[in-house]
Amino acid sequence: MASLAIAVVVSQFHASYVERKLAVRSQTEHYVKAMEAHVIYSIQSVDLSLIGFANAIKVLPARQSRSPDTMSDLLSSRGSNFNGDYWISFIDPKGNAVASSTGANILGTSYADRDYFQAHVNNSIKGKLFIGEPAMGKNSKKRLFFLSRRVETAKGEFLGVVVAPINVDRYVKVFENSRFTSDVSITLVHGGGKVIARVPNFEQAFARDLGPTALFDNVRNASSGTYKTVSIIDGLTRIFSYRVIDELPLIIVVGSNDSESTRLLQQNYLTAGGGLAVLLLLMAGAGHFFLRTYSKQEEREHRYRTLYNASREMEQQLLANEEERKKNEESMKLATLLFQNSGECMMVTDAAGQILTVNPAFSVLSGYTEKELVGHRAYELASGRNDQEFFDRIFECVTRSGHWKGELWQRSKHGEEYLVSMVINTVYDEQANPFRYVALLSDITKKKASEELIWRQANFDALTGLPNRRMFHEHLRQEMKKTDRSHLPMALVFVDLDYFKEINDTLGHDKGDLLLKEVAARLSSCVRSTDTVARLGGDEFTVILSELRNASDVVRTAQEILKKMSTPFDLGENVAQISSSIGITLYPEDAADAETLIKNADQAMYAAKQQGRNRFNYFAPFMQEATHVRMNLVSELREAVARDQLRILYQPIIALASGAIVKAEALVRWQHPVRGLLNPAEFITVAESSGMIIGIGDWVFRQAAREAQKLQAISTPAFQVSVNKSAWQFRDDGSNYQEWLDFLQELQLNPNSIIIEVTENLLLETASNNSDRTLAFQHAHMQISLDDFGSGHCSIAFLKRFDVDYLKIDPVFVSNLIEGGDGLLICEAIIAMAHKLGIKVIAEGIETPQQLAILTAAGCDFGQGYLLSKPISGEELEKQLQKQCAPVYK
Repeated sequence: MASLAIAVVVSQFHASYVERKLAVRSQTEHYVKAMEAHVIYSIQSVDLSLIGFANAIKVLPARQSRSPDTMSDLLSSRGSNFNGDYWISFIDPKGNAVASSTGANILGTSYADRDYFQAHVNNSIKGKLFIGEPAMGKNSKKRLFFLSRRVETAKGEFLGVVVAPINVDRYVKVFENSRFTSDVSITLVHGGGKVIARVPNFEQAFARDLGPTALFDNVRNASSGTYKTVSIIDGLTRIFSYRVIDELPLIIVVGSNDSESTRLLQQNYLTAGGGLAVLLLLMAGAGHFFLRTYSKQEEREHRYRTLYNASREMEQQLLANEEERKKNEESMKLATLLFQNSGECMMVTDAAGQILTVNPAFSVLSGYTEKELVGHRAYELASGRNDQEFFDRIFECVTRSGHWKGELWQRSKHGEEYLVSMVINTVYDEQANPFRYVALLSDITKKKASEELIWRQANFDALTGLPNRRMFHEHLRQEMKKTDRSHLPMALVFVDLDYFKEINDTLGHDKGDLLLKEVAARLSSCVRSTDTVARLGGDEFTVILSELRNASDVVRTAQEILKKMSTPFDLGENVAQISSSIGITLYPEDAADAETLIKNADQAMYAAKQQGRNRFNYFAPFMQEATHVRMNLVSELREAVARDQLRILYQPIIALASGAIVKAEALVRWQHPVRGLLNPAEFITVAESSGMIIGIGDWVFRQAAREAQKLQAISTPAFQVSVNKSAWQFRDDGSNYQEWLDFLQELQLNPNSIIIEVTENLLLETASNNSDRTLAFQHAHMQISLDDFGSGHCSIAFLKRFDVDYLKIDPVFVSNLIEGGDGLLICEAIIAMAHKLGIKVIAEGIETPQQLAILTAAGCDFGQGYLLSKPISGEELEKQLQKQCAPVYK
């Protein structure tokens, strides 16, 4: 009976020991989960700060991201929120510290040897959070471990690393306060093996390598578990539970010492053995001792259960907080963006440009409340001054660089327009896709108007509105730089009015001022929109002719100025007659600097005055030689007209449907006694600038009319000859078109026999000035053909206004004719449009059978080119018409 009683006692003691071991194991496992939840929460909080700063640095201009002051201001703006547990530092791409949120001077300190910097330089973790091994801080001398993120542009360019050194003491305090008994140990271990924090024995354990211990033997087999071993830190035997934190290189290890259970078990066994010797005496004592021991055991079990329940409650509370934190994370990011510069007008849109929110300053400026704006597109606030192309450029710039800065006209709720200075920055998500657009605005309407007034007063002549001396010097320097880049010469033209003093003396200064205004207007009309006309003072004006492709352009402009200045000026009840003296110099041939260039032009102008006024003079000797060559060509051309050296050739125009010659184009040539047969390109420009184009044009018209009369007699009365006309012949001093009509009547030739062939530019110029000549041709039933259609800017409205009869497709499009190509599409479009408008189409430059076949299939009416016939004499054309029985190309 005694033996049975003792066996029962021993069995009870053993079961109690086993239950104690299981309770210790369960306790350590729940300790691990609770500490894991705390560590994860703290890591995510710090990581959220890293993400916010990385995004803020990402949208900074490159110059500011390298500025210690800018980075220090950015980091310190929120550094007070960290409570000393951690801080944020920024390290440049070379591993040198730039700034810290603590304000400490770490500039230039090298962190290139740190594991976290090496990981981000190589981008081995693909932009994810990196947790570095524990180490002593280089500047703070504190025990730390490090969280870091890579900072890069939208294109993946490495900008640096934002790192958060975390003071390990924060975990030591939490671990210490979480221990219910002194025999419990809590350890946070880095995945690389080094201890980050441990209680007890923190000082001894920090950064100690546990790689070769039983912990990592178990970790290699499973991410969580329990094992029993002797600690290498304090030499105590414990039951350890561990857990590897998901997606983080961190391990939580909790151990509990079971020496008390072992001691109790040994003591109970000794008691049971003594009971065998003194069976009956100790039966009562053993029972009494059992009751006392069991009571103590129950007390300890109650304490363990209390600890277990507390850890379970802590775990559940942390998990609930995590869910709430995730819901608030988006609003935290938005708040970070919104209130970085709350003093300025601010607007935030989504990636599609839809307004998400605006700040109060924006509402004050625009007149709209936030509720009225949310959900609308940002561009809806713009005024009508900005076209779609302007917004396309903004979008292109933001897409390419993530940034745009400029000025924009907007309209308030009350209909008022105001000018704002706007900066747009892009915020990217983790995949480097646009996530939000942040716009900062400030009203600069009054400032801009004031600046504009001051700028005009400082740079423009108050009387004429032309650039003054100061602006002239600035334009001159800019055009010289442009010439250096383009290698196209620039001309500086000085214009001095002849007899202006006499006008002032006789008619008064009021009339003199009126004259100067008119002079400014006439000068501006003589030059291109890209050229500069300025008034230096008094009666001195300058003209900058930039990027000259032909030397004759300068001569033509100078002659135009002389002509306009010598035309009488209507000054109300008075008429003023003046002229001008012009000096011309070229850059870079004549001088290398602005001052010398101005001096050269001034000297050339005075030389023109000395030569009798109302003329121009070049400063450069080689330009004088070019002028002599040109004058020789003019002289030779005059002799050519007098000596009958000009020739007319005719290029047949074929009806593509029948293959018959139905028209011809008259082409002028110069039979030069030395240089042979010259094309118009070699002498027409000189003829136009010298004014001889008027006489040549009249001669060509009369010759063509006579030939048309002969060709109609051979062929049919419907045969037509087209004659090219220069723009000079349509100006005020051009050919007498009425004489042309009278000549046709004298020949008893129907005006419909002649086609006047003009260019698109001439038609546009005619539309902007006077169109009497063009309308007169139409009223006389003389047809109009538009040459080189498609190479200019003529609109359908002009075709209808001038009632054009023929369109001639530019040879460039004909030469690009390929089945399915752009040339074919353009030709087909021109033909279809012309036919819809009742206009016939002539294709120029047909040189291959393929081009002929394609144009015929496309419905083109007429064609000309070397495939059909080269330009021939009138006699040869007459012979061809006499023999015409079948299409020339069959």
